[in-house]
Amino acid sequence: MPVLDLAAWLERLEQLHPSAIDLGLERCGEVAQRLELLETTATTITVAGTNGKGSTVAVMEAVLCATGNCVGAFTSPHLIRYNERIRVDGREVSDELIVEAFEAIEQARAAISLTYFEFNTLAALWIFKKLDVAYQLLEVGLGGRLDAVNIIDADVAVVTAVGLDHQEWLGSDVESIAVEKCGIARNGRQCIISDATAPSSVFTELQRVGAHEVLALRDYSYDETHFYGSECGSIAWSLPAGLIPLNAAAGLRALEAAGVAIDDNVVARAMGSLILTGRRECQRLGNIELVLDVAHNPDAAMELRNFVDLRPLERRTIAIFAVMSDKDCRDMISAVEDVIDEWYLPAGIGGSRGQSPEMIAGFISTTAHVGPTFEAAFEGALESLECGGRLIIFGSFFTVGEGMKALESKRLSRLGDQS
Repeated sequence: MPVLDLAAWLERLEQLHPSAIDLGLERCGEVAQRLELLETTATTITVAGTNGKGSTVAVMEAVLCATGNCVGAFTSPHLIRYNERIRVDGREVSDELIVEAFEAIEQARAAISLTYFEFNTLAALWIFKKLDVAYQLLEVGLGGRLDAVNIIDADVAVVTAVGLDHQEWLGSDVESIAVEKCGIARNGRQCIISDATAPSSVFTELQRVGAHEVLALRDYSYDETHFYGSECGSIAWSLPAGLIPLNAAAGLRALEAAGVAIDDNVVARAMGSLILTGRRECQRLGNIELVLDVAHNPDAAMELRNFVDLRPLERRTIAIFAVMSDKDCRDMISAVEDVIDEWYLPAGIGGSRGQSPEMIAGFISTTAHVGPTFEAAFEGALESLECGGRLIIFGSFFTVGEGMKALESKRLSRLGDQS
């Protein structure tokens, strides 16, 4: 096999397995066993849920970095660079290290076919073992019980807010989906439930598994200014914009369960350095306020709406929106429509998986512009906001990733014009 760079490897991984999603642990688990990845000295915290997984991991990662612990974090999907998925001590790992991991997996798998995500998961675990991290934070890609990260027995599990998403894979109702999410819990080990109003099936399933249930607002609590833990007591915090207390508290309580000592100083350092990329992230471009948010289901769209409500603006608000075809775009639009004055709907986002912008436009009662590309939508939105206002770019990770690239390109162009 010829030597490949990271870009060539990623293109190859897209073609290796007959389907993009193929839930199950047998194939991935067998390759992990061959690579001796199933037994690890690292403390593993696995996070499942519909919304808030990435934020919860980011909080734990920041706190562990602030305490000086060596930590690996595996998240998905990425916004711009594949390397965003695998970080050690808060930094993306190099192309060379990822390629080395892929080569080891390729040799070990032999005739076993792996999906793109299974390759991703094994690469993260291989890198974390090679770099001897003390903690590994694993974000579930889809579901929980049959997701590739579940080949590792979590020392601590976290189940964030559960809602309707991926029904074709996980079940038609929230109760069924919640059971799949709880599949990461283990007998005799703590499982943090971040949402005090979680479906009843969560508690039934954890009891069946034999996991120790730790429920928000019962076994720990929080408000806008403090976290109240079981070991650390009361900790004051100042959360960055876009981070909701529910997710921050779940992260801190999970670290407590893992035996990490946290205090006010550690949390202050962590929160001061934490940037939630693409999660209700606020930026500016001249006189325009931008909000970038990977809100890709109705519950997340409602959190975006709450975020906007707390930041009233007298000038107009415009949205650029694109989402995958399996998402409930009607309810997403309904959640935010009365705070949006005008919509731009780019075509081609997410390739064949993307929802038709014409179909999306049919759910919008205000002005909606369908455009051929994200760049055309971005330029149209900026022109409409030439007197200032707010631009919200939300929907899929593809959408927000395109927004980040367009924003950077526009800033570089303006710098060039000034020189």
